[in-house]
Amino acid sequence: MRVRHLEALEGNRFDELPGRAYARAFLRSYATALELDADRFVAEFDEQVPEPEESWELAPPPPRRRGIPLKTAPIAAVVSLAVLLVWAAWSNDHLGSRDAAAPPPAQSADAAAVVHHVARVKAAVAAVHSSPRLVVRAVRGPCWVQVRRGGPTGKVIAERTLPAGSALRLSGQHLWLRLGAPWNVRVQRGSHVVTTPSGSRPVDLVA
Repeated sequence: MRVRHLEALEGNRFDELPGRAYARAFLRSYATALELDADRFVAEFDEQVPEPEESWELAPPPPRRRGIPLKTAPIAAVVSLAVLLVWAAWSNDHLGSRDAAAPPPAQSADAAAVVHHVARVKAAVAAVHSSPRLVVRAVRGPCWVQVRRGGPTGKVIAERTLPAGSALRLSGQHLWLRLGAPWNVRVQRGSHVVTTPSGSRPVDLVA
């Protein structure tokens, strides 16, 4: 995904995007990368930005031309010229003031919806990258580790046995860990060392 397309979407410059299908695919890919419910975001986008309906209208038949009698042609030409001069003078006097007083066009609902979704996704990405990594390092021996996102019933994002000397690096906040041999590992969030309970049993902690 190109940066210029994201900037165009955030700046409401939708004429620079390939079209509605691109914005829809962009939203799905971005939400999937953040482990969000992509189907729900796409469904909301389809509801707020429906597919345009095509309409067909029959063109009216061209009007029949009627010739102007030769005697009335000069009079018609003079009247047309007078009307044209009056219209031009009126336009010059009022066009500037009308344009100055016209309010700026309001942002459309579908444009606001797309910008709102992109802002939410961008904020989630910034939150992930701004938080320091969580590192689980086996310093004294092997240890079985299970990591879930959000709590003990959250989604499992890692589950393995760490050999001595190896480390598991994790991104994100509110991570729930179960350590099979907590006395063998050191848990650290950035420069802060997370204290693990002492004892000889597996422990659970949130970091």
